[in-house]
Amino acid sequence: MVTIKDVAKEANVSISTVSRVLNQSGYTSEETRKRVMEAVEKLNFRKNLMAAALINKQTSTIGLIIPDIKNIFYADLTRAVEDTANAYGINVVLCNTDNNLNKEAKYIDFLIQKGVDGIIFSTPEVKDKNIKTVISQYPDLPVSVIGSKIRGIQINEVLVDNFEGGYIATRHLLELGHTNIAFISGILNSFASIERKKGFETALKDWDIEVNEDFVIFDQFKIENGYKNAMHLLTKPNRPTAIFAANDAIAVGVYKAARELGIRIPEDLSVVGFDNSQYAEIVYPPLTTIQTPIFEMGKRAVELIVKMIKEKQTVKETHVFHPTIIKRESTAILEHTSPLRRERSK
Repeated sequence: MVTIKDVAKEANVSISTVSRVLNQSGYTSEETRKRVMEAVEKLNFRKNLMAAALINKQTSTIGLIIPDIKNIFYADLTRAVEDTANAYGINVVLCNTDNNLNKEAKYIDFLIQKGVDGIIFSTPEVKDKNIKTVISQYPDLPVSVIGSKIRGIQINEVLVDNFEGGYIATRHLLELGHTNIAFISGILNSFASIERKKGFETALKDWDIEVNEDFVIFDQFKIENGYKNAMHLLTKPNRPTAIFAANDAIAVGVYKAARELGIRIPEDLSVVGFDNSQYAEIVYPPLTTIQTPIFEMGKRAVELIVKMIKEKQTVKETHVFHPTIIKRESTAILEHTSPLRRERSK
């Protein structure tokens, strides 16, 4: 295999000069650059990232660890991270864990062995022991976490205010006169699930409404789980008149269940989602949902990594984005709302 050393010898320049030319960094005369590129072509040399790493102590590569690429939120987030990283000349290695911490641990070992310059985690679990291990064993490795807080450690965090989003979503339904409101979420130990439920419960409390525990369900952030749990709720004798789905995928499942049961949205059932993903405008009627600034979150996570890599800074920052509600056609005033409650919603 042709090495960077062979190219330097052929071009009669130093290894560092070859590195500068290949990485387009620093000043090199046009004559020297041409000589290096001619040597590269003659020897059919392909830039070896690990060889470049030996020169720069960097691989221009970061890892992105996500739990479920099929979830449209993570697909959009991956695009945001990749586009931002590429703008900085950094490549992204995508690792999909399927919400399996053992699989996540193996990916971490793989990324460390490959000498990545940093790792971005988008993990839902607040007790992710793997992240704690990385911070402990590799304290100088740039790390960012998107969408979650990991208990017991200080780390770069990029978050949306899930509590605020949960409160806004529930308040919207309350203002429309709904009191029988269900909450369907993902896994119980997810930071998003915990905080969105707190927002849901606080809004109900502020309206002097007790939480119906039979209407609170934790499962997975997937369409099929939204469908299964909506079928369970909507076949109850005293079914909810509104459902707050903790992400848009769950909301899509709710739509499917309602359609099969002959329940009209929003005439018979109001639905609010979370994330404002591509699903929100595809479904009919278009989904009222909480706007999560996915691109901005991915961009900021990359910027924190780059800051640590380029400036050799130890960064431990928390960035919280505030959500907003995008009102579409999946929610409506409850027809049998009391005059007092209607007055309060104004």
